[in-house]
Amino acid sequence: MNILDYLDKDGIILGLKKRSKKNTVSVILDHLVQKGKVESREKKEILKLICQREEMGSTAIGNHIAFPHARLTSVKSIIICIAISKEGVDFDSLDQEPVNVIALLLSNQKEAGLHLKMLAFLARILRDKYLVQRLKSVKDEKDVLMLLDNQQRVVR
Repeated sequence: MNILDYLDKDGIILGLKKRSKKNTVSVILDHLVQKGKVESREKKEILKLICQREEMGSTAIGNHIAFPHARLTSVKSIIICIAISKEGVDFDSLDQEPVNVIALLLSNQKEAGLHLKMLAFLARILRDKYLVQRLKSVKDEKDVLMLLDNQQRVVR
């Protein structure tokens, strides 16, 4: 698996401001709509599905990272968006710490196996606390892509 097959500079948000969990996800989805990765008419359904998943338990697993995700029929291939907040977002994390790196994942309803593999892969890449610290201080999207590419080479 290669994260760069599914992530480009249009799937990266820097300088995410502190908001509620739902508003943060909404801002990320707005970005994906603006970049043409998600249809605007799908945003409401995607937000609803992600919020339903979050009600079952927070996707913020600690170490300042969260993995909001959903599977739906309208998504043709995997969509990843990495959003970075320097000050952090309250995401109801298991460790009660704010989340600085949000890796939102969308995939097709019929691709459960691929969806789970990508979630696990993202978790392996992002669980390095030093990587999270470096991501918080990046200057541009290219730096994010470089750091993630380097990290995925280490964890393979």
